Amino acid sequence: MIGMYLALIDEPTDKEKFNEIYYRYKDMMFYKAMSILHNPSLAEEAVQESFLKIAKNISNISAADCSKTAAFIVIIIRNTAINMMKSEHLGETVPIDEVDEIVDISTDLLTSLITREGYEKLITELKKLDKIYSDILMLKLVYGYKTDDISEMLKIPKRTVESRVYRGKKLLIKRLEVENDNENENK
Repeated sequence: MIGMYLALIDEPTDKEKFNEIYYRYKDMMFYKAMSILHNPSLAEEAVQESFLKIAKNISNISAADCSKTAAFIVIIIRNTAINMMKSEHLGETVPIDEVDEIVDISTDLLTSLITREGYEKLITELKKLDKIYSDILMLKLVYGYKTDDISEMLKIPKRTVESRVYRGKKLLIKRLEVENDNENENK
Protein backbone atom coordinates (compact mmCIF):
# COMPACT_ATOMS: atom_id res chain seq x y z
CA MET A 1 0.00 0.00 0.00
CA ILE A 2 2.77 2.45 0.85
CA GLY A 3 4.22 2.00 -2.65
CA MET A 4 1.14 3.64 -4.15
CA TYR A 5 1.68 6.77 -2.06
CA LEU A 6 5.43 6.84 -2.69
CA ALA A 7 4.73 6.76 -6.45
CA LEU A 8 3.06 10.16 -6.05
CA ILE A 9 6.20 11.70 -4.55
CA ASP A 10 9.14 12.79 -6.72
CA GLU A 11 11.88 13.84 -4.29
CA PRO A 12 13.85 11.07 -2.52
CA THR A 13 13.98 13.07 0.73
CA ASP A 14 10.21 13.52 0.60
CA LYS A 15 9.81 9.77 0.04
CA GLU A 16 11.89 9.08 3.15
CA LYS A 17 9.87 11.63 5.12
CA PHE A 18 6.58 10.09 3.96
CA ASN A 19 7.82 6.59 4.80
CA GLU A 20 8.64 7.73 8.34
CA ILE A 21 5.28 9.51 8.69
CA TYR A 22 3.45 6.43 7.43
CA TYR A 23 4.96 4.05 9.97
CA ARG A 24 4.97 6.58 12.82
CA TYR A 25 1.33 7.69 12.53
CA LYS A 26 -0.69 4.96 10.77
CA ASP A 27 -1.90 3.31 14.01
CA MET A 28 -2.78 6.64 15.63
CA MET A 29 -4.68 7.65 12.48
CA PHE A 30 -6.65 4.39 12.47
CA TYR A 31 -7.48 4.80 16.17
CA LYS A 32 -8.64 8.40 15.59
CA ALA A 33 -10.76 7.38 12.58
CA MET A 34 -12.30 4.50 14.56
CA SER A 35 -13.21 6.86 17.39
CA ILE A 36 -15.26 8.87 14.90
CA LEU A 37 -16.57 6.24 12.47
CA HIS A 38 -16.92 3.13 14.69
CA ASN A 39 -16.41 0.96 11.61
CA PRO A 40 -13.04 -0.67 10.83
CA SER A 41 -13.45 -0.70 7.04
CA LEU A 42 -14.52 2.95 6.95
CA ALA A 43 -11.70 3.87 9.33
CA GLU A 44 -9.18 2.14 7.07
CA GLU A 45 -10.62 3.99 4.07
CA ALA A 46 -10.29 7.29 5.97
CA VAL A 47 -6.65 6.50 6.76
CA GLN A 48 -5.93 5.68 3.11
CA GLU A 49 -7.59 8.87 1.91
CA SER A 50 -5.68 10.88 4.52
CA PHE A 51 -2.36 9.38 3.46
CA LEU A 52 -3.18 10.34 -0.11
CA LYS A 53 -3.69 13.95 1.04
CA ILE A 54 -0.46 13.83 3.04
CA ALA A 55 1.47 12.46 0.05
CA LYS A 56 0.18 15.29 -2.12
CA ASN A 57 1.31 17.84 0.48
CA ILE A 58 4.51 16.15 1.68
CA SER A 59 6.75 18.99 0.46
CA ASN A 60 4.98 21.33 2.91
CA ILE A 61 5.84 19.12 5.89
CA SER A 62 9.13 20.02 7.53
CA ALA A 63 9.87 16.89 9.58
CA ALA A 64 8.12 13.62 10.37
CA ASP A 65 8.69 13.71 14.11
CA CYS A 66 7.69 17.27 15.02
CA SER A 67 4.57 18.28 16.92
CA LYS A 68 3.45 20.47 14.01
CA THR A 69 3.34 17.42 11.75
CA ALA A 70 1.41 15.41 14.32
CA ALA A 71 -1.15 18.20 14.67
CA PHE A 72 -1.45 18.47 10.88
CA ILE A 73 -2.05 14.72 10.59
CA VAL A 74 -4.69 14.76 13.33
CA ILE A 75 -6.51 17.57 11.55
CA ILE A 76 -6.44 15.68 8.25
CA ILE A 77 -7.61 12.32 9.63
CA ARG A 78 -10.29 13.87 11.86
CA ASN A 79 -11.79 15.90 9.02
CA THR A 80 -11.58 13.01 6.55
CA ALA A 81 -13.39 10.73 9.01
CA ILE A 82 -16.02 13.37 9.79
CA ASN A 83 -16.66 13.93 6.08
CA MET A 84 -17.01 10.19 5.56
CA MET A 85 -19.40 9.93 8.49
CA LYS A 86 -21.52 12.77 7.13
CA SER A 87 -21.66 11.24 3.66
CA GLU A 88 -22.59 7.84 5.14
CA HIS A 89 -25.43 9.30 7.19
CA LEU A 90 -26.59 12.24 5.16
CA GLY A 91 -25.72 11.53 1.55
CA GLU A 92 -24.41 14.86 0.39
CA THR A 93 -23.60 17.44 3.02
CA VAL A 94 -24.66 21.02 2.65
CA PRO A 95 -22.56 23.56 4.52
CA ILE A 96 -24.61 25.43 7.09
CA ASP A 97 -22.32 28.34 7.57
CA GLU A 98 -21.97 29.86 4.12
CA VAL A 99 -22.33 33.63 4.05
CA ASP A 100 -23.17 35.99 1.22
CA GLU A 101 -20.07 38.11 1.58
CA ILE A 102 -16.68 37.29 3.01
CA VAL A 103 -14.95 40.21 4.67
CA ASP A 104 -11.20 40.19 5.13
CA ILE A 105 -10.31 40.59 8.79
CA SER A 106 -6.92 42.12 9.35
CA THR A 107 -6.31 43.64 12.73
CA ASP A 108 -3.35 44.94 14.60
CA LEU A 109 -4.02 42.31 17.23
CA LEU A 110 -3.41 39.37 14.88
CA THR A 111 -0.42 40.98 13.20
CA SER A 112 1.15 41.87 16.53
CA LEU A 113 1.33 38.19 17.51
CA ILE A 114 4.69 37.69 15.86
CA THR A 115 6.74 37.27 19.02
CA ARG A 116 7.34 33.80 20.43
CA GLU A 117 5.09 34.55 23.38
CA GLY A 118 2.45 35.91 21.06
CA TYR A 119 2.71 32.87 18.82
CA GLU A 120 2.28 30.54 21.79
CA LYS A 121 -0.71 32.58 22.97
CA LEU A 122 -2.20 32.37 19.48
CA ILE A 123 -1.80 28.58 19.38
CA THR A 124 -3.26 28.20 22.88
CA GLU A 125 -6.32 30.27 22.01
CA LEU A 126 -6.69 28.54 18.63
CA LYS A 127 -6.89 25.17 20.38
CA LYS A 128 -9.71 26.47 22.59
CA LEU A 129 -11.92 27.26 19.60
CA ASP A 130 -14.50 24.82 18.25
CA LYS A 131 -12.77 22.25 15.99
CA ILE A 132 -14.50 23.46 12.82
CA TYR A 133 -12.72 26.79 13.27
CA SER A 134 -9.48 25.73 14.95
CA ASP A 135 -8.60 23.12 12.31
CA ILE A 136 -9.07 25.51 9.42
CA LEU A 137 -7.31 28.39 11.19
CA MET A 138 -4.37 26.11 12.06
CA LEU A 139 -4.06 25.10 8.42
CA LYS A 140 -4.40 28.71 7.25
CA LEU A 141 -2.46 30.71 9.87
CA VAL A 142 0.07 28.22 11.23
CA TYR A 143 0.77 25.98 8.24
CA GLY A 144 0.18 28.67 5.60
CA TYR A 145 -2.14 26.70 3.32
CA LYS A 146 -4.25 28.56 0.78
CA THR A 147 -8.05 28.43 0.90
CA ASP A 148 -8.20 26.25 -2.23
CA ASP A 149 -5.74 23.75 -0.73
CA ILE A 150 -7.69 23.57 2.54
CA SER A 151 -10.92 23.08 0.62
CA GLU A 152 -9.40 20.21 -1.36
CA MET A 153 -7.74 18.56 1.66
CA LEU A 154 -10.81 18.68 3.89
CA LYS A 155 -13.30 18.05 1.06
CA ILE A 156 -15.44 21.05 1.91
CA PRO A 157 -16.51 23.90 -0.40
CA LYS A 158 -14.19 26.88 -0.75
CA ARG A 159 -16.92 29.25 0.49
CA THR A 160 -17.26 27.16 3.64
CA VAL A 161 -13.51 27.43 4.25
CA GLU A 162 -13.66 31.20 3.71
CA SER A 163 -16.64 31.48 6.03
CA ARG A 164 -14.98 29.44 8.77
CA VAL A 165 -11.76 31.46 8.44
CA TYR A 166 -13.78 34.66 8.76
CA ARG A 167 -15.84 33.48 11.72
CA GLY A 168 -12.88 31.75 13.35
CA LYS A 169 -10.79 34.92 13.13
CA LYS A 170 -13.60 36.91 14.72
CA LEU A 171 -13.83 34.41 17.59
CA LEU A 172 -10.06 34.28 17.92
CA ILE A 173 -9.77 38.07 18.04
CA LYS A 174 -12.45 38.19 20.72
CA ARG A 175 -10.62 35.53 22.79
CA LEU A 176 -7.29 37.29 22.38
CA GLU A 177 -8.77 40.64 23.38
CA VAL A 178 -10.32 39.12 26.51
CA GLU A 179 -7.02 37.40 27.34
CA ASN A 180 -5.16 40.67 26.75
CA ASP A 181 -7.60 42.58 28.99
CA ASN A 182 -7.19 39.95 31.74
CA GLU A 183 -3.39 40.25 31.57
CA ASN A 184 -3.57 44.04 31.77
CA GLU A 185 -5.86 43.86 34.84
CA ASN A 186 -3.41 41.54 36.61
CA LYS A 187 -0.51 43.98 36.19
